[in-house]
Amino acid sequence: MLPHLEVIHGTIEGIDPGVSNAPTIQLAPREGGTLTVTATAEQVAQAAHLREASAMVVMGPTPRLIWIRQQGADVPVPSAEARDAHALRKWSELLRRLAQ
Repeated sequence: MLPHLEVIHGTIEGIDPGVSNAPTIQLAPREGGTLTVTATAEQVAQAAHLREASAMVVMGPTPRLIWIRQQGADVPVPSAEARDAHALRKWSELLRRLAQ
């Protein structure tokens, strides 16, 4: 299976802070089943305060959490100008080299 992104909506079923290994979170998607994803310590702490959650996961051999938030929470969307400015700051050197 090739890695791909998926947004999962469901409940937090378990948290392992990863004392002896990588931290993990167990999600129960609405569709059924359980999905265990690796996460950062900060993401595990954030998940500990949630029951219903939405999460973006890189699905692959070892699913990895990208973000997690309260299900239904409003997501701030930066303006087009802010997104453009961020892209130019991040990629300006590469764009400059490609333009030569």
